[in-house]
Amino acid sequence: MGNLPGTRVRSTVIAGALVALAAALLTPGSANGQSTAGTFSTAELKTAREAVLEADVTGTAWNVDPATGKVLVSVDETVSAREIRHIRRTAGELTGALEFERIPGELETAAELRETADEAEPFVKGGEYIYGIDTKASLGFNAAYNGQDYFITAGHCTNDVSRWYLDPSLTTYIGPTVASSYPGNDYGIVRYDNATIPRPGTVRCGQNEIDITGSVEPRVGMPFSIAGYNCRAATVQAVNVTVNLADGIVHGLFRSNACAAPSDSGAASFTGNLALGLLSVGSASCTTSGITYWQPVNEVLTAYGLTLT
Repeated sequence: MGNLPGTRVRSTVIAGALVALAAALLTPGSANGQSTAGTFSTAELKTAREAVLEADVTGTAWNVDPATGKVLVSVDETVSAREIRHIRRTAGELTGALEFERIPGELETAAELRETADEAEPFVKGGEYIYGIDTKASLGFNAAYNGQDYFITAGHCTNDVSRWYLDPSLTTYIGPTVASSYPGNDYGIVRYDNATIPRPGTVRCGQNEIDITGSVEPRVGMPFSIAGYNCRAATVQAVNVTVNLADGIVHGLFRSNACAAPSDSGAASFTGNLALGLLSVGSASCTTSGITYWQPVNEVLTAYGLTLT
């Protein structure tokens, strides 16, 4: 994938000095004498968010934090002190509306995370693996439109894969990618062209199958589960998050305290029997971090008129 033009200029200062400077810059209210006790209007917070977008620094994610009434800017380990200063300068008089936090690892789509050992072979319900040429991803949810069956997964995967298979040897054909939206959003739709493949309206949760009966919007504090061979628990930490990646900017995600592993791209999240989202971005592998960003599923259903099956 190609990189978008941006402002990134990597510093060559000594590592210790860079860390110290970055730590000072990350301190809330440390720039321009802004008070951490200030309050900001909805319009000011919107302007502050737009300033972070305008700064265009790869490796950042941002959202309004209701607990502080400010814009929380998460910066990964690749973001330099110089880039943090650039974001603050771009915000101008609203720099006090920004709070920064350093997150471990590097923000990447789940497809780019370090590979781990393969797990058991998939079927075709939510949480199972699906394959394309040089690609292994996760099926999100099965859905239908006008009598035709489809499945939903991550758009950063469907952008690169035109034909999907049930197995890593690419012998059992599932169907083609028929729609893809990334960056901006992160979802794609694949049509079932193989009538012999079952496509239940369930997701895998370890050794159990969970029937999905509807969908729900994410809310801060909402507990949920991540479909897959290891059914992991997580909590929604923020909504309406924007993430700036090397190959584009994605809007409208929600953040969680769950980790991501390679091949988790497009994995389903659900709460009870309700579909919640699709895995988009993680900051590191499950061995080192627990921050992930998710595409809400309702946006996908609305965009294509799909119904979960």
